[in-house]
Amino acid sequence: MRSITVTKTAGTITERPAPQQTVFQLTPEQSEQIRRVAEQITADPILDPDEFGRQSLTASFDLPTELRAAVLNFSDVGSDSGVFVVRGLYVDEDLIDTPTDNTQALGARTFFAKQMGAIAHLAGSMVAYEAEGNGNLIQDMVPNPKLAMTQQSQGSKVELEAHTEQCFSEHKPDYVVLGALRGDTEAFTYAYSARKFTEHFTDEELRKLREARWMTQIDDSFKPFIPDPNAVRGPYPILTGPVDDPYILIDQDLMHGVTKESQELLDKVVQTYIANRDGVNLQAGDLLLLDNPRAMHGRSQFSPRFDGKDRFIARGFVVRDRRRLWPWMLDDRRTLAAQYS
Repeated sequence: MRSITVTKTAGTITERPAPQQTVFQLTPEQSEQIRRVAEQITADPILDPDEFGRQSLTASFDLPTELRAAVLNFSDVGSDSGVFVVRGLYVDEDLIDTPTDNTQALGARTFFAKQMGAIAHLAGSMVAYEAEGNGNLIQDMVPNPKLAMTQQSQGSKVELEAHTEQCFSEHKPDYVVLGALRGDTEAFTYAYSARKFTEHFTDEELRKLREARWMTQIDDSFKPFIPDPNAVRGPYPILTGPVDDPYILIDQDLMHGVTKESQELLDKVVQTYIANRDGVNLQAGDLLLLDNPRAMHGRSQFSPRFDGKDRFIARGFVVRDRRRLWPWMLDDRRTLAAQYS
């Protein structure tokens, strides 16, 4: 039986669906149905991202009913972990070797990417960012030997620290989508829901976390493309939104408090994340959706071999309402222009 939360508001009783379970394991029949649905998608996500998005949206209506219900529930009420993982998707039998940089968009040309597009469009619309991942709708997130020690998605030998995706931007995505073409047993995607996070703070600390006390710099990967790369933006609050279902804004690497007290509070946020985060080890055929406003995330360090069989993740971004970004998009109406990041 589905559990519900009953709340009384203005004389009415509202049933709030229970948070979505984190993992959805596909049956062989469901996996085959998704594979057939994805065959409807013929557009190239790099050359014609808008048509790829349109075809993906159309295909999403034919996905298995149980999967559609689960993704829609996740997009509505979230999950206790802040992520939703679909397991058991088909992965290309002739998958190419894992590249050592993200310049070729090889993952976008896989059959797996079509399944990714269809499922992602249940949560909203896939969009690209001109200043991120070479402006591609679907990007290769792979270990790059030249960036191994950096706080970037192509890093590997250091932990990717706690953050909200594009915390510095007014146009950040609502969801981050990670599709595993190849996994690595050492590499864990970390997430920590703001719902769990609030349990570890006093009422006074929670009040202060809702005040604009933190500044943020701009991510290094965006700096070459925007007009004022050294700008410090803010101040911002760390928590916003409903008390019982808050949104969180954080970046361990880029953010700092405007006072000693606010910096100490930021440090406590990070330590709370480290002590309590959930970890998901993505393996081939897994697709993870991260609820960007509701959960901070990161990644463990791992040791790539650079032998063509390393971790290979196809990444995409989803917004719930693409129309709100149209004034700042390129002509394709799928890509946010770099100067507005």
